[in-house]
Amino acid sequence: MADTNSEVALRGLDVALWLLRITPQNGGLELNGARSNPRAGVELVRLGALHDELLRRASVDPRGPRFIPAKVSPVLETVTLVLELAGEPMRAREIHEAACELAGEPLLWESVKAALSADVAGEHPRFRRVRHGVYQTAKRDTRRPRRAEKR
Repeated sequence: MADTNSEVALRGLDVALWLLRITPQNGGLELNGARSNPRAGVELVRLGALHDELLRRASVDPRGPRFIPAKVSPVLETVTLVLELAGEPMRAREIHEAACELAGEPLLWESVKAALSADVAGEHPRFRRVRHGVYQTAKRDTRRPRRAEKR
């Protein structure tokens, strides 16, 4: 089976050479400046050489696949659990420290802040901002909302 990367490089070179053969006499567009660049041919050759060198290096010292974590860190659920376990309002920095401890790994401070601020607003907020930098879980009302009385 042929190397597809080499085929792509050769196809690109074929297209470049085909473009260079187009002239106004054979119905092509005028390429003012495009053919007056003598470096184009040299650069295309160097690009092919670079491609071959990179393929050679990859075959000598192949890199294995990178480790990908099993799942994204569930920051929102961790922050919610921290506040539920506390049962009282907490400062954002305390929430961050407790969430890191509970998760068993460092969590980004920005992610904790984003989770707290994003879930304060909306129709069903998870958290309630008590004062600047202090949050608690929102008391969810499970009763059905009353209808407005007609006047």
